[in-house]
Amino acid sequence: MDLSNATGGENIYPENTKTLYETLIGLHPGNYLVHFYIPAGEYVHRLEQAGMVPNVASATLRYLGARKPKDSPPDDKRIFTYSVEDLEPLILRLLVDNGVAFEKMVLELLVNKCYLKQIPSPTAEQI
Repeated sequence: MDLSNATGGENIYPENTKTLYETLIGLHPGNYLVHFYIPAGEYVHRLEQAGMVPNVASATLRYLGARKPKDSPPDDKRIFTYSVEDLEPLILRLLVDNGVAFEKMVLELLVNKCYLKQIPSPTAEQI
């Protein structure tokens, strides 16, 4: 699932330099995992040691950095993303976990549109 404005994406990126989108992601119950990539092909939750990247084909590494529905339920969204114009695409890879042949994966998105403005002389509290 591509959240960017690319062809085939979900178009949840702003198109104005003075806009920021805060997106809250809720995961409905189910037996699935979500991995995050930004840009495509770069795992958000990779570790610095060689070979420590989420690998959906591995029985152990598939859980590295993966989010489950209990981590961000729809009524208490805990996954936040922030996007601005021309940001690299944020990709969510949904994966059915072991134990079931199929699963209905439902994500609930709440997008807050925020306007950005420059403060000419910010106070110490605003910095």
